[in-house]
Amino acid sequence: MQVDPGLGALAGGGWASAADGPPAIPFSVGEGLGVAAIAWFVAFLFLLLWRSQSRFVRLLRDVPTVPVRGVFVGLTETAGTVVHPDPLKAGITGTPCVHHAWSVREHWRRTETYRDSKGKTRTRTVHGADTVAGASQSADFVLQDETGGIVVRHAGAGWTPMTTFDRNVGRDDPLYGSKAPDRTVRGSTGRRTFHESAVPVGVKAWIMGNARIGPSGDALEIAGGGEEGVFLVSLSGESSHGTWARVLAVISWIVACGATVLGGAGLVPLARAATGLPEGPAIAIGLGAGALAWAFASTLTWAFMVRNGAVRVRQRWERAASLVDVELKRRADLVPGLVTVTRAAAAHEALVQRAVAELRAGAASQGILRVLAERYPSLTADAAFLRLQRELAETEARIAQSRTFEIQSRERLLERLQTFPEGFVASVMGVAKPPPALGAPAPPPSSPARPPRG
Repeated sequence: MQVDPGLGALAGGGWASAADGPPAIPFSVGEGLGVAAIAWFVAFLFLLLWRSQSRFVRLLRDVPTVPVRGVFVGLTETAGTVVHPDPLKAGITGTPCVHHAWSVREHWRRTETYRDSKGKTRTRTVHGADTVAGASQSADFVLQDETGGIVVRHAGAGWTPMTTFDRNVGRDDPLYGSKAPDRTVRGSTGRRTFHESAVPVGVKAWIMGNARIGPSGDALEIAGGGEEGVFLVSLSGESSHGTWARVLAVISWIVACGATVLGGAGLVPLARAATGLPEGPAIAIGLGAGALAWAFASTLTWAFMVRNGAVRVRQRWERAASLVDVELKRRADLVPGLVTVTRAAAAHEALVQRAVAELRAGAASQGILRVLAERYPSLTADAAFLRLQRELAETEARIAQSRTFEIQSRERLLERLQTFPEGFVASVMGVAKPPPALGAPAPPPSSPARPPRG
């Protein structure tokens, strides 16, 4: 049998044909196992990155964006205008803001020596920049919209600010030495880059964070922590974060798949040595094992991510439904008492005014002028009626907002459970649908009013 010389030379440097005798695997069994271990470790890391980004995309989809007045305890999304009575001043421009970060970078050019692959000493010119000055600062602020305002605590927030200043200057520019020492790094080119980003007062911001009871005990605030650990203050909006998360998820998935293929290729020497099969079947076994491992790991991760996400959405709906019950109970407890107090105040005031009128009429009928000045009792019934009116409006607004939040949470849950294949996986793993919506006929006595959590 004759072998083409070119093909023979190619086989001698890599994968050989069966006619050339011993297998020409590019690495040994031990090296192959090392390559497989490293490749699968990389695949695992990117699998975790894919999971985190996909989970974040689901959070954005599952948590409704509500007005400030409609924020309730737990993970929430809201948007409004940044307000602060005494804002910070940005480091370079002095822009009134609640967060800013600025830096000064000195550019340099250096000549360095190195050894090439043949051991010869050579020189090359490298470029770079070092940060010579900079700072950042944040403050609590109020997010306000047409429904009201809510305090946002800045600790632990991830900021997505806007660029307020970005400029390259030379030594002849007065800005060059204004924010950084008038010194240079080694090999300085005499150029500096000034950059500043900030969240100015008065701009529209989107926030995703944990709503909790504030220190005063009578108002909510948004801060870090909570069930998901997500706290973002962004000027780019929800859609921008969702787009970037999807892009990272796709990239992570592709890289993880490529690493898995490389890990399967690392098993080829082991498959060849263990089975004695020809090169083609050994490659199929190695790559097939890698593909099966990847399919199992990714499918299992996806299934648990779907199930856990559905559980969180259901728990969020249950909390929203309980808020409606709380607001209805608040109305049932508060309004009758306020009505009773207002009626009593009005009756008492009417009685006092009648008594005063009778005394005045009696004194006048006797023809004796004994009263030099009258001090009329202050009228309080009007204030009581106004307070009752405000409380009624406040109560109905809170009930409407809690109902809206419950409806939005229900829609997210139903959307999750009615989507195939996610809904099928969630139902198989024990996540039940919610009961009929508020106002719909009650469930039959044999079924619970609130199904057990999945």
